[in-house]
Amino acid sequence: MARPALLALPLALVLAACGGGAANTPFVWVTEAPASTVDTGDLVIKEGDNLNVRVFGQDNLSSQQRVRSDGKIATPAVGEIMAKGKKPSQLAKEIEDRLKSVLQVPSVSIAVEQPQQITVSVVGEVKNGGTFQLDQGATVLHALASAGGLSEFAGDDKIYVVRKGSNQRIRFKFVDLRGGEPKSMAFALHAGDVIVVE
Repeated sequence: MARPALLALPLALVLAACGGGAANTPFVWVTEAPASTVDTGDLVIKEGDNLNVRVFGQDNLSSQQRVRSDGKIATPAVGEIMAKGKKPSQLAKEIEDRLKSVLQVPSVSIAVEQPQQITVSVVGEVKNGGTFQLDQGATVLHALASAGGLSEFAGDDKIYVVRKGSNQRIRFKFVDLRGGEPKSMAFALHAGDVIVVE
């Protein structure tokens, strides 16, 4: 009987910090959320990422690059170029455009080999709540798995994501996460997100 009471305190603290308790904090089901709310998790290059820049058929122009603190990389025949904040496909297109002065039809691919991780918290009715390091693009299901899954007291349809700066929670059903429902699986977590299971 003591277990739910003990878990209620950290849950109440998280909800209070996010603008109120469960009863007065609005939520929207992820399946009904506007497209702008559902982050598809497309990888965006960040400072410190290691990039594998491959120019098809041109090993001398291919290279491994680490994104510097100023957000740039320096590649052969192209020189310095801003990488931070761009998707790999965007950066590849920019490098291709610059290479047109030395190659007729350049083809560039970029792989982020060691994407930085994000920190999220999982609280409430899970087996091992806490703060976890997850790969960019991680989903709510990844976070729940890191926390050992739902506890026996958890409500299958009472899983929320609380995001800093947002005045509403995004609500999930465990059956949708487990079953691969598209909007539930497309929702990518951000650094600082809190997953609350009631």
